[in-house]
Amino acid sequence: MTTMVVRIEKEANIRSIASAMRLLKGVAEVKVQNEKKFKRIPGLPYTEEERIAAIHKAEEDYVAGRFVTSDELRKKHPRI
Repeated sequence: MTTMVVRIEKEANIRSIASAMRLLKGVAEVKVQNEKKFKRIPGLPYTEEERIAAIHKAEEDYVAGRFVTSDELRKKHPRI
């Protein structure tokens, strides 16, 4: 299952957009949630600028050899 998040600018459009999405083939469920209820996870990139900066940092770390593979992590921390 894949989740899609849609940001709607005007509240007046919420019901009509949700109704239209329910008619789409392959849509199992549509939920409307107020943005204030979403919790931001501290330390994770949120804005587009933060995500781009995180990618650039990851690329720099990779080129500099500052990375660990998933297998290496699992060997050090079996519960991960």
